[in-house]
Amino acid sequence: MTQKLQSWADVAPRLIAVAAGRDAADLVITGGKLVNVQTREVLEGWQVAIAEGRFAYVGPDASHCIGPDTETIDATGRYLIPGLCDGHMHIESGMLTPAEFAAAVIPHGTTTMFTDPHEIANVLGLEGVRMMHDEALMQPVNIFTQMPSCAPSAPGLETTGFEISAEDVAEAMGWPGIIGLGEMMNFPGVINGDPQMLAEMAATMNAGKTVGGHYASPDKGAAFSAYVAGGAADDHEGTAETDALARVRNGMRSMMRLGSAWYDVESQITAVTERGLDPRNFILCTDDCMAETLVNDGHMNRVVRHAIECGCDPLVALQMAT
Repeated sequence: MTQKLQSWADVAPRLIAVAAGRDAADLVITGGKLVNVQTREVLEGWQVAIAEGRFAYVGPDASHCIGPDTETIDATGRYLIPGLCDGHMHIESGMLTPAEFAAAVIPHGTTTMFTDPHEIANVLGLEGVRMMHDEALMQPVNIFTQMPSCAPSAPGLETTGFEISAEDVAEAMGWPGIIGLGEMMNFPGVINGDPQMLAEMAATMNAGKTVGGHYASPDKGAAFSAYVAGGAADDHEGTAETDALARVRNGMRSMMRLGSAWYDVESQITAVTERGLDPRNFILCTDDCMAETLVNDGHMNRVVRHAIECGCDPLVALQMAT
């Protein structure tokens, strides 16, 4: 298995030395066109020096980083882009473990995933979430875990093997790979002040972490405003331009998904491509990808291509996926 990177603090002295030219990089990439998503520009001929598996230097000339043992790659005619991020997804939807899912998407350029293992929570409860969380931390890419919020997702309408409690959520907020609360599917509970839903969100916010949203309703009136007031930072349930507009105008991130079962990018990205809204609060994601989709069509690279086909500027599409 690929070894995890050392912490930045452990390797910072060498990164600085490589960038300054006092030490040689492990790898230098030359000749390509660097896509800079920080500034939304393509930088011709910029070079990248890598040491300890991290970027040490990015600039017009990395010759000072090259030593006798440095590997060099000529990327002439190619674009260098950041690793792609899936802003919201469920590994179990692909019928795979975190390790196998990572192996499937890394060749497609995905290096970061924000995953909500609520499907395994329905079956194995907190123990299953911990299993997915622990295996995610072992992977050579970033798999950040959100603690599932709703098992069952619709109380009174389904029977699950386990139920997630507010105490479970509070416990998980102390785990090293937990970045927040998974999509709050019980939006009627939030709107009506359900004590358990409020306790779960409070435990998340008290830990300084993010509440994921899930508002599956066309109602943009008082009910939506009440849900927003609950603190959800994002929402991937939009299916129309009006949904995207409502979310970003209320300070949420609008997550537009293209997965195996969801095709909601084309109907919402017009908020950016036609209305000209600031794209910084729009995020591309998959929500779910079956193994067949990963093998035949790709992962986040597929979503980026689709956004471009829908008229999105390629650099903006890459920003939405990084």
